[in-house]
Order: sequence, then C-alpha cells, then structure tokens
Amino acid sequence: MNKMVAPTSEPFRQSRRLGERANAGFDLPVSMPLVLDLDGTLIAGDLLYASFFSILRRNPFVVFQCAAWLLNGRAALKRQLALRSRIDWDRLKLHQDVLALAIREKAAGRRIVLATAADAVLAEQLASRLGFIDQVFASDGETNLKGSAKAKLLRQLFPAGFIYAGDSAADLSVWRYATGIVLVNARRSVIETARALKRPSLELSGRVGT
Repeated sequence: MNKMVAPTSEPFRQSRRLGERANAGFDLPVSMPLVLDLDGTLIAGDLLYASFFSILRRNPFVVFQCAAWLLNGRAALKRQLALRSRIDWDRLKLHQDVLALAIREKAAGRRIVLATAADAVLAEQLASRLGFIDQVFASDGETNLKGSAKAKLLRQLFPAGFIYAGDSAADLSVWRYATGIVLVNARRSVIETARALKRPSLELSGRVGT
C-alpha cells in the first residue's frame, strides 16, 4: 500500500487534532521514515488474540483447527485466523500519543510505515482505516515479521536510516539498527537496554484514547 487513504474513523480525527498541538518529536532528516510496530505500540493489545476471540465466539472448534495450523508455523496460524476473523475495528484501543506522533511527523513530510508481526490481511485493513500510513510490511502466512526478521527487512529497505517505534524486548533487535528510537509503554529493562544504544530517543506512555 503506497498511497494515502482518506481517513474514515473518529480515532484518526482525534489524533490529527493532537498532532497539530504537539511539538516536534525528532530532529532527524525527514527522509528517514517513522516505522511503527502495531501490537502493543500503535494499538493496545494483540491482533492475533483479537482475531482468535472474534472467531471463537462463532466457532468453539477453532481451538482444534489452530493446533493444526500452528504445525505450519506461527505466520501460517496468523493468516488462517486473519482470513476468518471479524474484528470490530471501532472497538480497537489506539495509543493516542503514538497516533499524535505519527500525524505530526507525517505533516512534517516524513513517511509513515507500519511494520508488524501481525498478519498483512489485518494490518492492511487497519492502515486503510487510519489513513496516514504510507506503506505496510507484515507477516504473510510464511514469514513471521518479528524481531530479527523485521530488523533485516528494515535495514534492506532503509539503508540511510529509520526511526522505529516499539514496545517490547522483541523490538530490541530492530532498535540496534534504528537511527531513532521510540519506546511505547515499555518495561524498565527494555527501556534501559534501549537507552544504552545511545540513539536519539522518545519515551511515550501509550495513552489509550476514549
């Protein structure tokens, strides 16, 4: 997905107002994209679990199907659940401070990229609703885009540097190669390890909007 989609959700409109009032987040070239993780960073929660429970209510036997799908790997499981899920996007909890940062950097001319271990089917759906995401990279049913796999892809795509927003220990593999670091509601041990990398950084609380 390479073109901007018109915003369709109230969370986007709220985040745009927040972004207009906020100060600049990074003094780094706008040629460097802001790359957002999804689960736990852009949203509160995990799309894998959201997709699973959206199916479980309709089909309790999905538990047994999951065991079979998992034999082909975690990415395969995510794809099968994504294809069958019925997520209520309007009920999804979004981190407003992350949204505000993304809107602000977008307005400054920075490209906004979503890079997530969530399945591409769901990541694309969410990105199209938000309206400010320029590109989406996600798990594709074969590759689970997490940790070192994500780091390798981003290094190849953005050799001149990138800013990465994440929340967990799995994101440390990416931060080691990032030019700028955004920590979202991260554990103290993760924050301390990320700080030790001595990169420009920003710490956000992961405030959930209403």
